[in-house]
Amino acid sequence: MRIAVDARVLALKEVRGIGLYLGELLAAWPDPDDVFLLFTPRPIPGDRLVSGAILSSVRVPEPKGWRVRVYDWWSLPRAARRAAPDILWGPANQAIPLTGIPQAVTIHDTLLQERVRHETLLDAFFHRAVSPAWARRYARRVICVSRFAASRVTEVIGCGPDRIRVIENGATLPARSFATRQDAREHARAKGLADKPYVLALGAESPWKNSIGALEAFARVSQAMPAMEFVLAGVQPSAQGELGSLRDALHLTDRLRIHGFLDRLSLTALYQGAEIFVYPSLFEGFGLPPLEAMALSTPVAASNAASIPEVVGDAAELTDASDPAALAASILRVLGDENRARELAAAGKRNIERFTWERSAREHRQLFEECIAQ
Repeated sequence: MRIAVDARVLALKEVRGIGLYLGELLAAWPDPDDVFLLFTPRPIPGDRLVSGAILSSVRVPEPKGWRVRVYDWWSLPRAARRAAPDILWGPANQAIPLTGIPQAVTIHDTLLQERVRHETLLDAFFHRAVSPAWARRYARRVICVSRFAASRVTEVIGCGPDRIRVIENGATLPARSFATRQDAREHARAKGLADKPYVLALGAESPWKNSIGALEAFARVSQAMPAMEFVLAGVQPSAQGELGSLRDALHLTDRLRIHGFLDRLSLTALYQGAEIFVYPSLFEGFGLPPLEAMALSTPVAASNAASIPEVVGDAAELTDASDPAALAASILRVLGDENRARELAAAGKRNIERFTWERSAREHRQLFEECIAQ
């Protein structure tokens, strides 16, 4: 099978959610004879080109005029026609206007339609009108990573349930972890990431990630547990100023550390060394970070919104994370009860067994075969 892929997410400076999704599926791909044609306007770093199949990077020039999406409606379709693959896959929420080649698209969530504040009216029109129309018109199959995402795609994008397949993500296991939690904490301390026992969350500038709510909850926890430290990692530079100001206003200046994008081993150390991982997001199509924490036996407190309860099951302390008081109470319940923390850590290890990239890759390949045969 020759599979053309819109692989722009693998060429970004930082590989986050969707880039991790694509990279993990390529690495777990079940058929070594399949060929992936990775269309991208920029080179993909070699350490991201790992697969059980054959990978071929195809440079597709990115012309001027990105505001009118020339790459989407001209460059990619033109490259796909020339390559004549068996199927074209858009792994990052985007189908393209192309007929004659079977097309599948993964729509992870409907954030661009429901939550994102677009910079221009043209951007808003593209994401709220054009992109959904392309998915309805050109995608034979739509992959969603959760039942919640599938329900939103049906309602917001307008794709019928008969075209949608739910294929859950896998749990990303660390390539390297530490022998003990104390070893992880020592690594974090040596890197200047944390010092005292700490609560960990991942931060972001997007309002639905609820970083402000997490800080407000941390302030309440700090009053009850003065010796506890707090770490917010993965924060974009554009958001660090605002979150730093809020930290000072909440009197957390000496208690909360804010870090930007971290290398994989440093993030693993923070996950593994944390007393608890907090996931306060209010809108997710799936949500990989809680599974990453569970893989390292760290108890999780999480939002009860969107797809998150689907993913964490009974292995997390769920709460209404839009209420900082409720979020703080859930954190304190775990921090104040060693038995509960151990129960959640054990439940988390069982929960991640539901999610493997090998299973996900097999189901993707099966769907591609069905798409081609249709």
